[in-house]
Amino acid sequence: SGHYGRGSRSPYAGRYERADSKKYVVVCGHITYNNVKSFLADFLHPDRGDRTSRVLFLDNKRPEPELTGLIKRYFLSVQYFEGSALNHNDLRRVQLEHSDAVVLLCNKDSDDTKSEDAATILRAISVKNYCRRSRLIMQLLNYKSKSFLQTIPNWDPINFRDENICISEFMYGLVAQSCLCPGFSTLMINLISTRSYIPGNAKTGELCTDWKSDYAYGCDHEIYTVMISCDFEGMTFPQAAEICYTKLNLLLIAVENFDNSGLAINPLPDQFTIRRECLGYFIASSYKDVCKARFYCMRCFNNGIDIGFKPCKCRLEAVIKKRSTTQLVPMSEVHKSPNNQAPLTRVGSVDSKSSTATDGTQLRTVRHLFSQHSNKSASGDRTVVTGNSSTFDPTGNYHWVSEKQFQDADLAKFIKKKKVPTATLR
Repeated sequence: SGHYGRGSRSPYAGRYERADSKKYVVVCGHITYNNVKSFLADFLHPDRGDRTSRVLFLDNKRPEPELTGLIKRYFLSVQYFEGSALNHNDLRRVQLEHSDAVVLLCNKDSDDTKSEDAATILRAISVKNYCRRSRLIMQLLNYKSKSFLQTIPNWDPINFRDENICISEFMYGLVAQSCLCPGFSTLMINLISTRSYIPGNAKTGELCTDWKSDYAYGCDHEIYTVMISCDFEGMTFPQAAEICYTKLNLLLIAVENFDNSGLAINPLPDQFTIRRECLGYFIASSYKDVCKARFYCMRCFNNGIDIGFKPCKCRLEAVIKKRSTTQLVPMSEVHKSPNNQAPLTRVGSVDSKSSTATDGTQLRTVRHLFSQHSNKSASGDRTVVTGNSSTFDPTGNYHWVSEKQFQDADLAKFIKKKKVPTATLR
């Protein structure tokens, strides 16, 4: 299906015409109907509140009729291009250097996981060789393949926010946590999956009050991140969480200041103080609801003015006043670079793109919510982990835990102490 007659041209061999106001991501790798359907159902879900982003699919074959129909269904937000992620000319056609992220999908049903991961890593190397500042989000099947991430040029989870998702590690991690806390895997899957819930019976219009309705209502909620209002500045986490729950009907579960202090999940009052430009983690039904915490104004709320999903009049007046008092710098002074300052970088260039302060740069993965931070010390040639250092190495392949004597981890001693029936272990 990927061959054409002499003199003919593929309808998917064009070039993407980029609009400055629209964000877009490039998706490569294993492009099939099921992969594309599940990706678009989550990425373009109405609860995310983003109706301007576009998705560009790049694959070396022409789409099947079933996939073509799916692409036409999302024709306002999706485009398909025929090409290879290993070819820089094809990457230039989709203008990958201007994309907000590059997503590499893998074949989850592959029998040869090593070959599948090797092909994904080759695509990642090609993308990074073409544009080193591109944000890369890739799927891997085997956790051992994570040790090869260091071979990818310019792979930087900190500065470029590159991410790898190991499917087997994620799946087994959920199973392990469910053994300690039954139901944990169900809770996490519901929080990271975007679904919609309509109260009542769609056929009869009657309101359902059974447990299924409560469960569906819980499935409608996801984890969202947003920069919270400056009116929360100086508050402790319990104070901010109380305002969000009682006044805004939002559940604040974690906060993060951009001062390298790390993420704080439900911290005590003396452990965390909210500062300006603090990132909040919420459990809500849609991004539109979370925007109430972003535009929260204490003065307007106390005056009985409803908090909407846009800046209030107070905020707009403050912005106008700030702009009017801003000192204008002549263009002749802008291009001057003193000896003690770095030269200016052109705004909008590829080199300065990753430092642009937008809401997109503040997104964090759910993995950070559950990463543990602890003080560790080791003897010999073992790495010393202290302070707020993360408990995993740069490859994510090895995880440090607190030292424990073998006698303390003896299962027989645990069974005898807890008096666990033998039948339950079979």
